[in-house]
Amino acid sequence: MTDRHVRVSARGVVRRGEELLVERGRDPATGDSFYSLLGGGVRFGEHTEDALRREFDEELGVTLERVSSLGTYEEVFAVDGETRHEVWRVYEADIAESWPYEVDEFEGNEPERDEVVECVWKPPSAFADGGETLYPEGLVSEL
Repeated sequence: MTDRHVRVSARGVVRRGEELLVERGRDPATGDSFYSLLGGGVRFGEHTEDALRREFDEELGVTLERVSSLGTYEEVFAVDGETRHEVWRVYEADIAESWPYEVDEFEGNEPERDEVVECVWKPPSAFADGGETLYPEGLVSEL
């Protein structure tokens, strides 16, 4: 990444009882798992809530309802030796369709990168006290 810029991302907290719907990723250097809230990048001129709805539709084929703002989080981090800067606009929402709530794991599709999105339900306690990693990290204490 030769030019330095801030990436704006819209992410959703979707709950199934005491569990959160998260995306499982893998660190390319170590193969270790990490998790992030589902959602994605905001296009120029697009409102973050609209971006969140679009991302859930594109990646999972679902519609969001009862969307409400939770907050804004900011992180500077390294990926593959490069420093990145990201601002996450986080919303709480429900999925209108029932099928995601009926299974413990499922796959979505990230069309822009032609990648599979691994979706799993995890309790927030899995990310507390040095457990598994959830991004944005600042969100963990508020769940």
